[in-house]
Amino acid sequence: MDKEKNFQQRLWFVRYWANYVKTHSNADWSRQQREMIDSVFMTANQDAGLYLKVKSRARLQNKGSKPQK
Repeated sequence: MDKEKNFQQRLWFVRYWANYVKTHSNADWSRQQREMIDSVFMTANQDAGLYLKVKSRARLQNKGSKPQK
């Protein structure tokens, strides 16, 4: 994507949300922001749990093998 198109899309996005915040109640857009942020944290926690599970399995599989040179 070229820089100008990217810039225009970002500018549209900022204007869209500025207008949204101006035309909706604080309770409305605050609730939506909270839901989005909570979902980001849930996903991050799930990803962290999966990462630790994979690392644990890899450690168990490599326990009996000889170190590679």
